[in-house]
Amino acid sequence: MSESIFRKNVANFYLLLLLLTLSIISISLDIKHSNSTLIRSVINDFVINPVRVLAKSPASFFENFTKEKLTIEQLQTEIEVLKKENISLKINIQRIDALENEVTRLRSIRKNVDDNLKNIKIAKVSARNVIPNKESIQINAGSAENTKIGQTVITTRGLIGQVVEVNQFTSKVLLISDINSNVPAILARTGKPVIVKGGSDNNELEISFLPNDSDIQLGDLIITSGEAGRFLPAIKVGRVIDIVKNENDRFATVIVEPSEKLSEITEIILTSNN
Repeated sequence: MSESIFRKNVANFYLLLLLLTLSIISISLDIKHSNSTLIRSVINDFVINPVRVLAKSPASFFENFTKEKLTIEQLQTEIEVLKKENISLKINIQRIDALENEVTRLRSIRKNVDDNLKNIKIAKVSARNVIPNKESIQINAGSAENTKIGQTVITTRGLIGQVVEVNQFTSKVLLISDINSNVPAILARTGKPVIVKGGSDNNELEISFLPNDSDIQLGDLIITSGEAGRFLPAIKVGRVIDIVKNENDRFATVIVEPSEKLSEITEIILTSNN
């Protein structure tokens, strides 16, 4: 087999002889001369290693280039993520500022409510429908008990009306169910200001002039806003029980059930908001 190879390519045979000769010489030098190790180290450091480095250089270059490219792409991705997080943080800071203002406003309302509920008075309902053609009641507290026109009248469940007439020992209260009653209020869920008036049914209220596209839901709680100082703020008025979007009108019909059953009250609470 080897003879056929040497016949085809004589150069390989002479190369083999050369390598064998160099191997024998190297072994002989190692045995006879201890300095041959130094010569081999010099050859390895200054001939073989440089050749090896040059041989690997293209592969190392492309490998390093690929790694650097991946690193750059990763850094760009991380930068984009950090930019989005930075934007989110800025938006959250704005929301925090808005919430701080809202908390300040609510604390002010709470202080106002607390101050006005320190000197409450309890009175009995002595008569009903005491004002002609108006939903009203009479209570057994008048100027002798320092009752004043405009005072907010409530129960433990919510708003019922406002003092509109004061006598020596009695006063008259216009109920929020009267069609002439208008209560500045807000939707507790959204903070949207609304006006609540008495409905055609004595047991229901209505929200006036609420656009059809307003964000309002069944069960939404309505509370007094305290606007214009007419009623004590943050008092329950009622909950939304019906919403009708009117196609031929800009405004929806919204029915509110009062928090208190106005036809059954026997005792009321007078606040000191005026």
